[in-house]
Amino acid sequence: MNIEFLRHAITHSSTHRTAQLVECYRNVFADKPWNEWVRCSICGKYWGLEDYEHLLSINFVHCELPVVDFWHRSTVISDLRHEITGDASCWLAVDGDNVIGFTWGYPILLPEIEKKLMIPFGPEAIRDLSPDALVAYQDEVGVIASHRNKKIAKGLVLRRHRDFLAQGLTFGIVRTREYPIPSETFLWYTQKLDYQILARYPDGDGRIVLGRSFIGLEEMLT
Repeated sequence: MNIEFLRHAITHSSTHRTAQLVECYRNVFADKPWNEWVRCSICGKYWGLEDYEHLLSINFVHCELPVVDFWHRSTVISDLRHEITGDASCWLAVDGDNVIGFTWGYPILLPEIEKKLMIPFGPEAIRDLSPDALVAYQDEVGVIASHRNKKIAKGLVLRRHRDFLAQGLTFGIVRTREYPIPSETFLWYTQKLDYQILARYPDGDGRIVLGRSFIGLEEMLT
């Protein structure tokens, strides 16, 4: 395994790499705990890769229609173009000629990230920030299942973190999933990097917003 870390920009990088990023993204989220592989376009029920045998037994049909991609390629590329703008930090992990991991994030004002995530943060958790502070939103990080537990995510996040520091950012925010199955991201950020809870979504949603100061974080990533 010879992993390279490459900076990526949607507007300037090759369409080949962007297409690989799209497929890597789809593969990561089709797996546990997200299980966002295919869905029913009628009722919204969705399944992950682990449900392949069940889907095969129903001929990939639900509500009398074939299931569709949960993350259509056109949707993913549209999201990438929206999120990975000029001030964003985006890194890819590449094994040979294949993108096997990704991360990106960008600076955003505190009120804007609360609006984007549609949830206010607990005042105690952000008491050291000014109401109009510029923070680092750590939008995505993912590695395909075959390459996990090899410190690839750490290498990606370290490079993104250094970009944030170069932009003068001092506080990071990430949204992930706590239950019914904690995501690897949640466990890593909370157990290894000491991120604290800023907000939990209500009504059993399972998503959670975490944050922490960047002071001392690089030492945990190296």
